[in-house]
Amino acid sequence: MQTRCEAQARQRAASRLGAAIDKMKIHAVVIAALLSVATLAAQTPAHHSASLLQQAREAFVSAEALEAELNEKPPAERTRALYLKVIKAYQRVYVITPHTGYADNALMTMARLYEEIQEKTPAMQTLSFLIREYPGTPFKETAEKDLARLQGVPERKAGAVENVRFWETQNSVRVVIDVTGEIAFKQGEAKSPDRVFIDISPARLNSLLAGKQWPVKSDLLGQIRIGQYDGSTVRVVLDVGRVGQTTSFMLKDPDRLVVDIMAKEEIPAAGSPQPVAAAVTAPPVDPPQPLLTVNAPTRTAPKPADTKPPDAETKVITAAKPPNAGTRSLIRSLGLKLSRVVIDAGHGGHDTGSIGPKGYSEKELVLDVAARLKQLIETELGAEVVMTRNDDSFVPLETRTVVANQQQSDLFISIHANSSAVRAVRGVETFFLNFTSSREALETASRENAASERSIHELQDLVKKIMLRDKVDESRELARHIQHAMAARKGSGTDRGVKQAPFVVLIGANMPSILAEVCFISNPEEEKLIRTPQYRQAIADALFEGVRSYAESLSGTKTAKTQEKNQE
Repeated sequence: MQTRCEAQARQRAASRLGAAIDKMKIHAVVIAALLSVATLAAQTPAHHSASLLQQAREAFVSAEALEAELNEKPPAERTRALYLKVIKAYQRVYVITPHTGYADNALMTMARLYEEIQEKTPAMQTLSFLIREYPGTPFKETAEKDLARLQGVPERKAGAVENVRFWETQNSVRVVIDVTGEIAFKQGEAKSPDRVFIDISPARLNSLLAGKQWPVKSDLLGQIRIGQYDGSTVRVVLDVGRVGQTTSFMLKDPDRLVVDIMAKEEIPAAGSPQPVAAAVTAPPVDPPQPLLTVNAPTRTAPKPADTKPPDAETKVITAAKPPNAGTRSLIRSLGLKLSRVVIDAGHGGHDTGSIGPKGYSEKELVLDVAARLKQLIETELGAEVVMTRNDDSFVPLETRTVVANQQQSDLFISIHANSSAVRAVRGVETFFLNFTSSREALETASRENAASERSIHELQDLVKKIMLRDKVDESRELARHIQHAMAARKGSGTDRGVKQAPFVVLIGANMPSILAEVCFISNPEEEKLIRTPQYRQAIADALFEGVRSYAESLSGTKTAKTQEKNQE
C-alpha cells in the first residue's frame, strides 16, 4: 500500500514538473527568438536592407489586421490561441529585421498582448528586451512604466502643471489649469494692483509654459501669468478687475483645477422701484448657460398636418432595429428620431492637432471634412446641424459638449485625424465613451413608438438618469455604423475597429456621441491624398453613410429616395 501511494505521489510531482517545464519553454522561446534575431541581424548584407524594410512593413500591416479582427470579437471569444497567433504575427516583424521603425512598435504590442492574456513573465521579458536593445525608442518611457507596474513597483505620481486655458461667458471668466499627479492648491489675494494667485504644490511647471502670459483683456480679468514660484510650487497669477467673487475647485478625469471669476452683482439704486413678491413661489430657474457663438437655427414648432403634396416622399414606417448587442435601448423603444446633429471639428486656433510630414495640420483637415458632412446631413437627411467651430478658432474641450447640450442635439460627432510614430501606419477607428449599464428590452414599446416624430432630446428631462446610462449602448451602436462605413471606403487602410476611451471631448454629452479618427495624417502618402478635395469628400461621404445607416436603424423610417438608392 505504501509503495502504491509513493508511486502516485511521484507521478503527480512529475506531472507538475512537466507543466512547469512547458511554461518555461514558452518564456525561453520568446527570449531565444529575440536574441537570435539580434545576432543574425548584424550579418545581414546591405543590399538586402530595402527588401527587408518592405517585408517588415507588410508584416506589420498584416499583424495590425489580425489584431483588428481579434478586437472585433466579443471578449468571451478571444481565446489564448488567437492572442498567440497575433503575437506571433508581430514577432515576425522583428524576426525579418530588427533595424526598422516597426521592430520596437511590434515589441511594445507583443508585451501588451501578453499582459492581456495575463502572461506577465513574457510581457516583462519583452519590455526588458525593448528597453535594453532600443534605448532611443519613443516607447521607452511607456515601456519603463509598464515594466515597473508589472513588477509591482509603486508608481510615483509627481505633480505637474501642463496647460492653462480660459474662456469668457456673459458674467464670468473660467480658467482651467491642467494638472497631473497628486497636488494641493491654495488661493490668495494681493492688492495694488488687484490680483488673485493660486499656489499649486508639490508641482513642477511644464518647461513650455515657463514665463508664459495670456492676455484676456476683459473687465473681469486682464491677463493670466504663470511661473515656478519655488522648487515645489507653481504659482498662477490672475490680474483681476471689478470682481465680485473668485472660486477654485478640482475636477477629475482628467485632473484639472478650475477657477471661476464672477462679476459683481448689480445693486438697485436707492429709491428705485423694487419688484413685488409674488403670492405663489415660482419654480426655481435654471442658471444661465455660458454664451456660446454657434451658427444654429432655432427649433421650430411642428407645423399642422397638411394634405400631402403630390411630390412628397413616401415614408415606410417599421420598428426600430435592435442594436448589435441584441437588446433595444430606451431611444429605440421610444421610437425617437434625429432632428439635430452637432459636428465637432477637432482642435482649432493655437491647438493645431497633429501635423503631417509636409505640414498639413489636423485642424485644417477636420474643419473641411466637418463642413462637407454638415452639407450632406442637411441635404440628405433633412436634419439641422450645429458646428462647434466654423473657422480656425480655439474652442475648449469642455465647451464643445456644452454646445451640444445647449443646442439639444440628438447626436455628437467629433472628427479627428490619427498620428503614429511609425509613418507607414494607416487605418480608421472610432471611439465611444463607455460607462457600463444594463436594461431590459422593450420590444412592445419599440413597435408602438415606431412612427413617433419626437426627437431624442425632447424626453431628456423625463428620463435623464436612464438616458445618461442608456446613451452608452447607442454611442457604441453609432460608432459601429460609422466605423463600418469608414472601413468600407476604398483606400481607408486597416480597419482598426470600434474602441472605448476616456476622451474629454465626449465627457458630459447628454446624447449618443463618438470620436472618429478618419485617417493617419502622419502617413506621408495619406497626407498627400487628404490635401485633395476629392479625398476629403470621400471621407465625408463615408461618415455620412455611417450616420444615415444609424439613423435608419434607429427610426425605422426610410424615404422613397433611400429605398431607391438601396435598390440601385
